[in-house]
Amino acid sequence: MQTSINLQDPLTYSIIPLIISVCLVVATVIYIIYLSKTKEKTEIEEIDVKEIPEKNIKNIPAIKGKYLDQLESIEYKYENNMIELRRAYQMISEAIRLFVFEITDITTQNYSLTEIKKLNMPQLYELIKEYYEPEFASKSVGDFKASIIKARRVINEWN
Repeated sequence: MQTSINLQDPLTYSIIPLIISVCLVVATVIYIIYLSKTKEKTEIEEIDVKEIPEKNIKNIPAIKGKYLDQLESIEYKYENNMIELRRAYQMISEAIRLFVFEITDITTQNYSLTEIKKLNMPQLYELIKEYYEPEFASKSVGDFKASIIKARRVINEWN
């Protein structure tokens, strides 16, 4: 028996609702990622950094001498294999940060590299940035002699 009625294909749905659903899911994921990124940026920007106080008069030459002596001691210990390279960089970093603290009363010894960058002290930032890799890498590698010379230069040139 022949009929002239054709059957419809099974499950013939419009593709438009599927496309709209996929677009909504993608847009939601992008929005969530965007929110998380902007939240991280605002957390970093909220760090309160002190301004350098100008009112305290300090004996800068004595402070410079104290920290130059510390650098000499660190260099002596490293050259005589009393401390390893990583420890030497940690000690230089600590000395520089404490020097800046004594001069400016800014607790740079507690600041991260990002916070130090916000202080607008480019010489300090460059020194600490240079020390980060040898301090925290799994295998410390660095030019200790050049680093100690730079640290001395920063201390000597500090106003």
